[in-house]
Amino acid sequence: MKKQIFAVSIIALGFVSILAGEQKTVSRVSPAKLARGKYLVEGIGMCHDCHTPHNEKGEPIKEQWLKGTELPFKPAVPMPVWADKSVNIAGLPGWEHDAAVKFLMTGIAYNGLPARPPMPQYRYNQQDAEAIVAYLKSLGPSK
Repeated sequence: MKKQIFAVSIIALGFVSILAGEQKTVSRVSPAKLARGKYLVEGIGMCHDCHTPHNEKGEPIKEQWLKGTELPFKPAVPMPVWADKSVNIAGLPGWEHDAAVKFLMTGIAYNGLPARPPMPQYRYNQQDAEAIVAYLKSLGPSK
């Protein structure tokens, strides 16, 4: 009986260690960095204007926050590279961390091309680009 209790205790300790390790991985991003990223995405970049669908009153649909949508406006003159739809940026699906940071610092995507208009070519510094990527990644599906 004592051996069984000891074995269960060792297994439980192993799980606690594993969970503690996962917690460290998840909590590497500080709350201040996430707050800075949120401020830059929502307050400065206004990403939701193009990357979130809006209801008939013009209000963002919170359940589809930054999930991409048809753009409700067109260019004043014909533009062959104009993007009619915005992409899902919640969680940054398909983006590696370093490529996303580079994009926000240079305006050049992982494919070597600039973003298609109307997406601005941002020139954030590294600290702000890292905060934006952290915030957007935090919006993705939990693993």
